Formats: sequence, structure tokens, C-alpha cells
Amino acid sequence: MPNFRELWEYRDLLFFLTRRNLKVRFQQTLIGFLWIILQPLIQMGIFYFILGILAKIPTEGVPYPIFFLSGFVVWQLFSQVVNTGAYSLLENIGVIIKSYFPRLALPLSQTIGSLVDFLVSFLILFVFLLANHFPITARYFLLPVLLLITVIFSSGVGLLFGALMVVFRDTKNFLAFILMIWMYLTPVLFPISIVPQELQVLFYLNPLTSLVEAFRWVFLNQGDFPTVANLLISFVVACALWFAGAVAFRSMENRIADVL
Repeated sequence: MPNFRELWEYRDLLFFLTRRNLKVRFQQTLIGFLWIILQPLIQMGIFYFILGILAKIPTEGVPYPIFFLSGFVVWQLFSQVVNTGAYSLLENIGVIIKSYFPRLALPLSQTIGSLVDFLVSFLILFVFLLANHFPITARYFLLPVLLLITVIFSSGVGLLFGALMVVFRDTKNFLAFILMIWMYLTPVLFPISIVPQELQVLFYLNPLTSLVEAFRWVFLNQGDFPTVANLLISFVVACALWFAGAVAFRSMENRIADVL
């Protein structure tokens, strides 16, 4: 089981790893930190042209760029936490074999870095919302709860794939394929209302569906709040998956040098 007390004792290392990850990401880049801003804007432009203009996906009166960003900020956080968590052991093999520290600090530091990206994307969305006169309501007080569930769930998936990646090298390709399919099974690019009623049950088996819908309920101030049952299922699944991922991750962290 994860040793939270040990993680707390190494909190200075966690801070150092987080700062190192953010610094390394933008070293020897032409525009540095601006990549965090450009990534959501570029993807918004691409999907707006394809789905908003060409396919004319209905968004219930919401401009498609805002509709897309309101779901993409959630998906971007999820995919980044999963990817960085999955590669955290392999990318730090040199450090792992030379010294001891709680290995969970590696994916957790990456998660904190992903939250920085989420904050920037959220600010971009916030500017779009204000420019289009969307009201800022008390619903925003729910954001910390939704963010917590999203981070727990994402981290659990990342830890699980991180453990698998130590043993099975083709997990890298498998993860990319899974995330691509997962995005299209989550209502990021389209509203859940266009999905046939008989298939919506399958979409809600995906915990991200309820989370994206809840975030949109906060940002766009319209639609129905996802049922408490759906959110509770998302939270329970997120916690169970995190502990399963943490156990699998810890079972592999001391074997990585032997396996590789």
C-alpha cells in the first residue's frame, strides 16, 4: 500500500521534482511557456473548422469554440496525468537505481505540473466565457470537488499503466491507442444529447462522461447537473482505481532495474 507518511517526509523532493519537470519541458524551445497557451487554441481551431463549420455539430446554442474548450480542459488534464504517470518510472530509471526515495513522488510531481497546464487552459476558457457574456455563478464553488475526482481518477489510470509499462514494452503503443478511443467515447467534441438514448448508458459507464458534463454545467450555466449517483460512481471508481494503480505501481517500482 502507498506510504503517505513517507511521501510527506519527502515533500521537499516532491517540490524539487515538480520544479525540475516544468523547467525541463521548456528548455531549448523557441517560445517556451507559450506552448501551454497555444496547444488548446490550436486544437480548438482544428475541431472548430471540422466539427463546428463542416459537420455543424449542434451545441445547444453555445459557440463551438467555447463548447469545445469547456470539455477539452478536462480531457487535457486527464490525458496529461495518465501519460506522465505511465512514463514516470521508465523516464527516471537512472535516478531510481542510484538512490532511494518514495517512487510515487515521480508521478505525483508530474500531476502537479499537469495542474499548471490546467490552470492556464482554464484561464483561456475563462476569457472566452467573459467575452461571450457567460455569467459567473455560485456553481464555480463545485470546481474543486470535480477537479479532485478528475485528478484521482487520472492518476490511478496513469499509475496502472506505469506498472504495466515496466513489464510490457508494447504498452506504450497500446496506451496511445486507448487514449485516442477514450477521447471519442467522452463527450468532449460533441454534446451527450446527440447520442441515442439507448447508447447513453454505455457512455456513462465512462467516469469522464459525468465529469465533463459536470464541468460544462459549471462553465456554461445551462443544462442539467449530472445526477449525484453518477458523480458518486465516478468518485468511487476513481478512488478504487487509484489504490489499485498505487499498489501495482509499488509492486513494480523496485523491480524496474531488474526488468530493464
